[in-house]
Amino acid sequence: MNRNIGTVSSIAALLLGSSVVLAQGTALEGTIEIPAGNGGYANSGGNALKTGLGDCVKIGLYSDEQQVDACAGIEPTPEVAEVEPAPEAAPAPEPVKKEPIVTTATLGGEALFDNNSAELTAASEQALADLVSQLEKFQEISSIEVVGHTDSTGEADYNQGLSERRAASVEAFLNAAYPNVQITSSGMGETSPVATNSTREGRQLNRRVEVQVTAKSITE
Repeated sequence: MNRNIGTVSSIAALLLGSSVVLAQGTALEGTIEIPAGNGGYANSGGNALKTGLGDCVKIGLYSDEQQVDACAGIEPTPEVAEVEPAPEAAPAPEPVKKEPIVTTATLGGEALFDNNSAELTAASEQALADLVSQLEKFQEISSIEVVGHTDSTGEADYNQGLSERRAASVEAFLNAAYPNVQITSSGMGETSPVATNSTREGRQLNRRVEVQVTAKSITE
């Protein structure tokens, strides 16, 4: 009989040393989970038992290392989701540099000039007007180069001068049509044939004026 009383007294002393709330044997509203193996708090089913004031009941094995933050009123630090850095924007592609368009129109000497003449006739002016009409499809013309050529008939010095004068006549006509474009002219005489000078047909091909046009684009 005395042994039972002693056991009851020991249990009562433990409960009184912690809190009378233990006698209820239930967790109050607002449960706080006590980690397994933590013997510093009284718990029921893993949830801390509390006093009437809402404090967790500590027992004799409690130490500061066993503190549960929720029992001490410390709010858990919210986990901040790690934000992956935005991928770097791909570098803008370098603009494709367009090469200028260069085209060469070849006009037969007979179509522009009388024999041994550098003067433009009405027919040659019409031929050059047709050329200007064809050049309308070229956008932003930056330069025009006119080069005169002859066949090998006659003296080389004379042919050189004749090719230069004929090129200058064509340059003057184009300057009127393109006042804001850089236009140059020169003569090659008989030094740059495109065919043989031994035949009539070959000499006819060699008597010519070449007009080289440089532009940024072309309209099809």
